[in-house]
Amino acid sequence: MKWLMLAITVVVGFWLWGELRGDASAAPTPAAPSQPATVAATVLPKVQPAQVACRTTKGPLQIVVRPDWSPQGAARFLQLVDDGYFKDIPLFRCVAGFVCQFGATPPRADTKAYPAIGDDPILPELRHFKAGYLSFAGAGANTRATQLFITLGDKVDSLGTQPWESPFGYVTDEAMQATVARFNTRYGDIPPWGAGPDPQRIQAEGGAAYLKHDFPELDYITDCARQ
Repeated sequence: MKWLMLAITVVVGFWLWGELRGDASAAPTPAAPSQPATVAATVLPKVQPAQVACRTTKGPLQIVVRPDWSPQGAARFLQLVDDGYFKDIPLFRCVAGFVCQFGATPPRADTKAYPAIGDDPILPELRHFKAGYLSFAGAGANTRATQLFITLGDKVDSLGTQPWESPFGYVTDEAMQATVARFNTRYGDIPPWGAGPDPQRIQAEGGAAYLKHDFPELDYITDCARQ
């Protein structure tokens, strides 16, 4: 009888062990924790600032272009310089303490069309514009083309709030004091905010005559070139 009970115990033990082993093998095996992919660090080439010298009706304008601030904006500005775009360009919107805007041109035979470029990310440290900063003007996201402005004040909170307002360079302190400070700001803002030159009329047929007749003391950028 003792041997019979021992045999039954062994058989039942093996059966239970087999059932437990079967349950364990049926359970899903936890996936090994995924390892983050190794991403090679992207080493960006060090981009040196470019120097641009312009002549204006009030004197020389020295500009430092910073591609690291706004790559696409800097590239477009230098493209315009190299193409000779800045030839007798009116500074049509010069508002004291705000901006001096340019880039709207009367029609001329050698002017080509420039498609709009995309916006550059705005660097947090450049969010608050300083006097002398150069940026493109736009009418919405990804609309930068040929119109630009020089900031005339250090505390213009409205600048840098739009995605297209990313400075790509600056006018040197010397040029700000000797030249920009002398630009004519008496005509004020453009319509509908003021009675200054209308950029739409500037770019229409007869734009040059319109400026000379209605705004004879307007300042101009006469030419620009890389140094």
